[in-house]
Amino acid sequence: MFITLPWQMFFPASCPAQAKDFLYRFHQDEQGKRLTKKQDTTLSVVGHATIRPEGPGLACLAELLVELVRKLQAIHQKQLATLDVDATIIAAHKQTALKAYEGTVGYQPQLAYWAEQGVFVVDQFRDGNVNAEYKIKEFFERAFAVLPGSVTRRRLRGDSALYNEDALTWCDDFGIEFAVSADMTQPLRHSCRAIPEHAWHTYTTVRGTRVEDLTEERQWAEVVDFIPGWQRNRSKHGQAFRYLAIRVCPRQRGLFLADQEQWRTFAVVTNMDWDGERLLRWQREKQGTVEHGHDILKNELAAGTIPCGIFGSNAAWFRLNVIVHALDTFLKVTTLPKELATAKPKRLRFLFYTIAGLVVRHARSIVLQLEANLPSSHWIANARHALLELAPRLAMT
Repeated sequence: MFITLPWQMFFPASCPAQAKDFLYRFHQDEQGKRLTKKQDTTLSVVGHATIRPEGPGLACLAELLVELVRKLQAIHQKQLATLDVDATIIAAHKQTALKAYEGTVGYQPQLAYWAEQGVFVVDQFRDGNVNAEYKIKEFFERAFAVLPGSVTRRRLRGDSALYNEDALTWCDDFGIEFAVSADMTQPLRHSCRAIPEHAWHTYTTVRGTRVEDLTEERQWAEVVDFIPGWQRNRSKHGQAFRYLAIRVCPRQRGLFLADQEQWRTFAVVTNMDWDGERLLRWQREKQGTVEHGHDILKNELAAGTIPCGIFGSNAAWFRLNVIVHALDTFLKVTTLPKELATAKPKRLRFLFYTIAGLVVRHARSIVLQLEANLPSSHWIANARHALLELAPRLAMT
């Protein structure tokens, strides 16, 4: 027994040469002209950080990603947008690739992930020597600008690469709540060590595990006497941000270390007034969102394998993978059953994309026949009907 589906259009598989020529077209300047080798060498320089301007081709792909996010929001409304911003390093031993801060040769794209929707909203492909903090304020402006107008509350989370006065001041001025890891400068470290013992609070649980069952102790406290030498703190109406300290220590402490030396200390800066433990837990949740998204892009999709040594082509390849990730999320939210809501691309590949079907020409139409005993056959049929019902609604948004 078969399930029969109309199949109106087939896309012939491109040969490798066609795919290569397609990607090469994205290596453009801002006017759409192909970059020469001489121009290319001036844009990627060892020891000099530069964010390359995007050509019309890459801009078109960026608009497609934004449109996908808007369509997802139209179907699956979320009033809160928490953007988790983080960069990832992709190793690529190409002749034009540059070395990143940790010694890896390759590229270092920056991304913003919308945690509530489970989708990337912006990506910026960068050379390996361009760190995440470089022009971070401009990246924030771009990321929050593409959010749909129906979003009413905006938040930001990130690691210490986002610890930048201009960027965080911009967030505060525009009503964006944030919690970002702070650089552990010597004055901040001194302030954390000066916190009295009675001011430290023990975490109640860590990732659902009771603290007494853990191999380490974890505590937090308010940092009350630290104000960095930022310009905003020297102005008449400037208000200093709030700092929270975290310290971690193995339960079996070192026998020959002083008490202070046994603790590893970290800090978070925020403009939010939540309870300290709640806020620190929320800030750490980014590890399960944007970093999880990096893993999917690089290891379950094809973003971790750079196709060539041409920057614009690699940027297009990476952005196409981000778009595929968004399409996967859109399909899971709008057409697939709830049990597949957290399915990764690898699982979807085995359930849907690699199952066998029979293409048949019948009554002047082309149909696809699937074995009815396969559970995914019914999911595919239901998904197709759901997309057909969604089409008029999506056309109006």
